[in-house]
Amino acid sequence: MEPIVPLKGLDKIIQPIRLTGKSKILFHCEPNVPCFKLCCSALYLPLTPYDIIRIRDFLKLTTDEFLILYTEPFILPKSQLPIARLKMRDDEEKTCPFLEEGGCSIYSVRPLACRYYPLGFGLFRNRDEGRNEDFYYLVQEGFCQGLESGKEMTVDEYRQSQGIPELEEPILEWAEIIMKKESLGPIDVPEKSVELFFMVSTNPDRFRDFVFNSKFLDVFEVDEETLKRIKEDDLALLQFGFKWLKSVLFGEGYVKRRKTSSSIKKIKPF
Repeated sequence: MEPIVPLKGLDKIIQPIRLTGKSKILFHCEPNVPCFKLCCSALYLPLTPYDIIRIRDFLKLTTDEFLILYTEPFILPKSQLPIARLKMRDDEEKTCPFLEEGGCSIYSVRPLACRYYPLGFGLFRNRDEGRNEDFYYLVQEGFCQGLESGKEMTVDEYRQSQGIPELEEPILEWAEIIMKKESLGPIDVPEKSVELFFMVSTNPDRFRDFVFNSKFLDVFEVDEETLKRIKEDDLALLQFGFKWLKSVLFGEGYVKRRKTSSSIKKIKPF
């Protein structure tokens, strides 16, 4: 499947070695490294749904304001699903909008893709065993002088040091949707399905409005406890949204339709 954190640039070179959580790497990055900040330009940097919430809140913006100011739509090449990616500055170097003289101005809430660098991460479906498996790979760039230096650590140790697991867990179902769509091959994606996926993936405010201020609750069964959580909690709303997408796109029975309802036209699955 396409990685949760795809390559940040089209000119990256991937070392064709599959890594595990126990594989050892050498890497460090800090201001005294000569190439500091060179990897923060001309990026194709995807934002996960959780990235958007965390950065939006840090900047004290509405979701719409953040999306308009700092993102642009991007179609994932293999799955053909739309997500948001970070919009670079309109300067010669196409630098990250959050890059300042001293480094990243949103470092504490930096995107998952930035935290992973110089690693890439993906999921693939082990059909024989009926489960998903993680894989990692090393992104090597000629200018990077942080590779092969610093303290040796395992991939798992590096992920822990970057705060990755707690940011990755909430969006694994989102990644599974992308993976499942990719596994279906080059089929046309219904426009309505694309719109729903993009809304859930990028704009919790609009998805919440869709749930509570349309005929959504006339069509789908949602218990009161879930409604209470998703009305106030954006992360809970994301989790609900991913399960709902799995239901309407793949027919998986996470969010059930009311048997007597025909208020919303049935959404055509992938």
